[in-house]
Amino acid sequence: MMNSKARNGDVMIGKIYLFVTPYYDAAKRQNDFKARPALIIGVPDLGDYNILPVSKVTKKEYIDSVYDIPIDPKSYPLLNLKEFSYARTHKQTYSNYASIGKYLGDMQSDYPDLYLQVLEKLEEYNNNLIINAL
Repeated sequence: MMNSKARNGDVMIGKIYLFVTPYYDAAKRQNDFKARPALIIGVPDLGDYNILPVSKVTKKEYIDSVYDIPIDPKSYPLLNLKEFSYARTHKQTYSNYASIGKYLGDMQSDYPDLYLQVLEKLEEYNNNLIINAL
């Protein structure tokens, strides 16, 4: 049975939630899972969300100066992020509704300028992706 979060997915667009996501644990040399923040940008069907990771990016050489949008928790306190993070507009993915966890904040309503900046960079990235694929 579909939970109420999935049935009402459209109202979740623009919000940040924790999602259980896979990652590679180099110390253990194996895949593992952890809860990470992600911005919901779409609902393709009743069981999934299109999301953008919101990550702290510990190795600065991995920050994309064009497509990683900085989010300082001091400037955006209502998003309840614990650390300086980046909305990773070039890392769009999806997650099943069963992976959704704690609600963190509403970027679309509380910080509409930041939300539009993220969507503009996402559109730019996707347009360039398509152009380069042709």
